[in-house]
Amino acid sequence: MDGLFAKMTSLLAGLSGKGGTTDMDRERYTDELLSMDMDINVIERLMEKMGAPGTDPSELLKERMKQILLSVPLCAPACGILMVGINGSGKTTTIAKLGRWYTDRGYSVIVGAGDTYRAAAIDQLSILAGRTGIDIVKAKPGVDPASVIHDAVMAYRHRAMDVVIGDTAGRLHTNVNLVNELKKIKSVMTRAMAGDRLVTYLVMDATIGKNSFQQAKLFEEHIGIDGIIITKLDGTAKAGIIFTICDVLGLPVVAIGTGEGMDDFMPFDRDAFVEGLFK
Repeated sequence: MDGLFAKMTSLLAGLSGKGGTTDMDRERYTDELLSMDMDINVIERLMEKMGAPGTDPSELLKERMKQILLSVPLCAPACGILMVGINGSGKTTTIAKLGRWYTDRGYSVIVGAGDTYRAAAIDQLSILAGRTGIDIVKAKPGVDPASVIHDAVMAYRHRAMDVVIGDTAGRLHTNVNLVNELKKIKSVMTRAMAGDRLVTYLVMDATIGKNSFQQAKLFEEHIGIDGIIITKLDGTAKAGIIFTICDVLGLPVVAIGTGEGMDDFMPFDRDAFVEGLFK
C-alpha cells in the first residue's frame, strides 16, 4: 500500500512520541484529513482529546481509525457475486482482478458479461477473462442483461464451478429505469443461485471523493450492498471517504485495488491498512 495517503503519512509520523497536540497541530491535521475527503464528524471523533497527557497521539489515532473501519472477507466459494458501480469506477478491470484472485487460490471462476449496452464492455471483459484464465458467458450487444447473468449462473451450476461473477452496466445510480433493471438482475441471479450465497459488491473510485458517499448511499437503499471494493488507491487518492462510508452507512470494505496490474488487488484488512498510513 505504498503511496496511500502519502501527504498525510508524514504529518501523522510527527505525532509519534508527542505528549499531546497543540491547537496548531490539531488544525493542521484536520485540514489534511478534510483534503482527503474525510467527513468532519469523523475527524472530530478521531481528534477528540487527542492532546490528553500521558497518551501517544499516533497510537490513539490508529486505534480510533481501526474502530471506525469495517471489513469483511471476500465471499467464500461456492458463491455468486453481483458487481455494480458507475462508469469509470474500474469495475470491469476489478472483475478480472477478483477472478484472478480466486483462480490463484485454485478456484474455478465464470463471469457473465451483463453490460450488454456497450460492445466495448463485452470485448474488454472477454479479453481480460482470457488473460486471467476465467470462463465467460456473453451475448450480442442489446440482449437482456438479466438473461446473460441467468445463463452464467446456469453454467456455474452445471459445470460445478466455484464462483460466478455477474457484470452490470456502469450506470447512473440516480436513473430510475436503470436502477429497476439492476433490481431485476439481482432477483434473477438470486433465484438462479438456488440457495448458494449471493453477495453484491459496489466498485468505487477513491479519487472522486465525496461523490462516492452519495453513490454508496443510493445503491444501498435501492438494491442492498454487502461490501465495497475501492479502486485507484494509489498515489494521492482521496480515500478518507472510506471512513465516512463505514461510519455513517455501516458498509464494510472487502477489497482494494492499488494499481493497474492484475496483481494490484488485495482483500481489505483494516488493521494493516491503518498501520500502512503511518509508515
